[in-house]
Amino acid sequence: MKRLTALAAAAVLTACGGGGSDGTSTTTPTPVAVTAEGFWSGTASTGPQVQLAILENGETWGFYTSKGSLLGAIYGNTNSSGTSVSGSGFDFYNSTVQPGTYTGSFSPKSTLNLALTSGTSSSTFSGKYSAAYDQPALLANLAGTYSGYGISGKTAASFIPVTISSTGNITAGNSSCSVSGAATPRASGKNIFNIRVTVAGNFCALSNGSVINGIAYYDTNSREVVIMALNSSKTDGFIYAGVR
Repeated sequence: MKRLTALAAAAVLTACGGGGSDGTSTTTPTPVAVTAEGFWSGTASTGPQVQLAILENGETWGFYTSKGSLLGAIYGNTNSSGTSVSGSGFDFYNSTVQPGTYTGSFSPKSTLNLALTSGTSSSTFSGKYSAAYDQPALLANLAGTYSGYGISGKTAASFIPVTISSTGNITAGNSSCSVSGAATPRASGKNIFNIRVTVAGNFCALSNGSVINGIAYYDTNSREVVIMALNSSKTDGFIYAGVR
């Protein structure tokens, strides 16, 4: 995934006049707010390829792979100050959930560098920004049937076809375990969809009736969708990557 900078600019209009003179107006722009919002893609010092999405509210989702195989996921919250970033969250890997923290710096719409600590391990991450985050989130682009693999916090990757309708309805699975819900574009207007689905069945990685919330990203070039979601307690969830 890839990174962006959210720019907030507002104008204050001041009018001056009196004593018969003509009034004048001036516009004073507020300082530009620079954040690490966006899609970032790069490599961790320990080897895996890492994809991160930092949203406009600081919420951060990510996953990491090795040789094309899904390994684990990251969820947290990122704060930006100047060109520095810091945050905390959870690392979902090998059926465990480890709390972690990270600090670093970024160059707007260019690079992101982080030092991460999770449990007793540490690593660094160097990522680059992708302008794909600036594309609009269109349900027409997202619609289709995807072939790919999903992984939960406690199960290995398994093949799962997923269908998303032109109105955002999501369906997957079979009579033993099914998933249904919806994808909706975020209010930010960026290339991110909110995801809310319900799990039904007694043979699912997540318990029957679990409601999970997260995000989805669609790459118009590769025709790939990536979905990341967590349960309400944020103790488990799933990652899905598929191509149509």
